[in-house]
Amino acid sequence: MPRLSAFRGRIPAALLIAAAFVGLAALSFTAPASAQDPAGTVMSACSKCHNTQRICANLGVKDKTAWNTTVTRMMGKGAQVSEADKPAVVEWLAAQQAGAKPVCQ
Repeated sequence: MPRLSAFRGRIPAALLIAAAFVGLAALSFTAPASAQDPAGTVMSACSKCHNTQRICANLGVKDKTAWNTTVTRMMGKGAQVSEADKPAVVEWLAAQQAGAKPVCQ
């Protein structure tokens, strides 16, 4: 059995390499968009179940209250929007005009 002193100097390097691999693996997963990117959140969360034309048809039509109701209902059906991100998403949707990109492409 090797003595512990034989590993001195190699353990920290091995830990750094392992940490780098774990970090790279974490980066490879697609994280949901955040409240800092409400357009991205809308595109990623809403387009998982239906195309964005349904949203596009309501831009410039629904007000903030109506969008809040819609987002709350969609979250109840599994839309991946966190409670923390919801206000920014609702604000963004309410501020968009008909034909706004990226939703209406």
